[in-house]
Amino acid sequence: MTEYINYKKEKNYFNNIFKNSNDKSYNIAEIGINHNGDLELAKELIKISYNIGFDCVKFQKRVPELCVPQDKRNEIRITPWGEMTYFQYKKKIEFSKSDYDEIDIYCKELGVDWSASAWDIESLKFLNQYDIPFIKVPSDKCTDINFIKALKEVKIPLIISTGGTDFNQIEKIFDILDDNKIILLQCTSIYPCPTEKINLKVINALKDKYKLPVGFSSHHTSPLIPAMSVAYGAKVTEVHVTLDRAMWGTDQAMSLEPRGMQVMISAIKNFELALGVDSKEILEDEKSTLKRTVGR
Repeated sequence: MTEYINYKKEKNYFNNIFKNSNDKSYNIAEIGINHNGDLELAKELIKISYNIGFDCVKFQKRVPELCVPQDKRNEIRITPWGEMTYFQYKKKIEFSKSDYDEIDIYCKELGVDWSASAWDIESLKFLNQYDIPFIKVPSDKCTDINFIKALKEVKIPLIISTGGTDFNQIEKIFDILDDNKIILLQCTSIYPCPTEKINLKVINALKDKYKLPVGFSSHHTSPLIPAMSVAYGAKVTEVHVTLDRAMWGTDQAMSLEPRGMQVMISAIKNFELALGVDSKEILEDEKSTLKRTVGR
């Protein structure tokens, strides 16, 4: 097993984002549905993400009966478990309450945060049972007014991806959720996303317009793009992760493998370390260098 750098974790990274109390980003490993319904595979991805230095692992929670469109339910899929309908496939890979209970215990034992995207109102209620730092609102739900209204009952912070939305649609969300703790993520809903459509400049545009913490949700295949987003001002990053991009599943090919995950986190931590302080002073280490150069 490859050994990864285990960066020292500090508690309350996520809450500190709202207080502007540190220069460190909060980095989320989006396991999503890349576990293919296998709890042991999910645990392996959790452990690798933690060892590499991610602050949080994230899943996707759906009730297939509410989320799978009627016209897609009977489509036939060839899967690793044989031929089945799309509806059967979505039910097969969905984790149960007991699975999430085990994930909750496992993450607490490791000391890594976990959360999930909620794709329907029942999933919102389900996730609200757990002691998690936030609930993620996927881009697809940003125009679902009933879903946005249901978010008013959520008492923990929300992370909202803004893929496929514009400022007008975002403002409609804030008309409903004016009192909630919210982090916005710049996101482009293309899978995978071409480099020229990433739009990192939107991070600061969102920050200036809404006076909120802003992050970046990456659908790019490079580990350096999310690292660049932190240098550009992102307080939160989210990237899809997998053990092997060749594995079966819709999100595997655009995900980062462990080596890419390590490159990303190393680049972010090195950038944050290099920030230093905002005062220009002569360092003790510089003084010995200056002495050697006198008279040259």
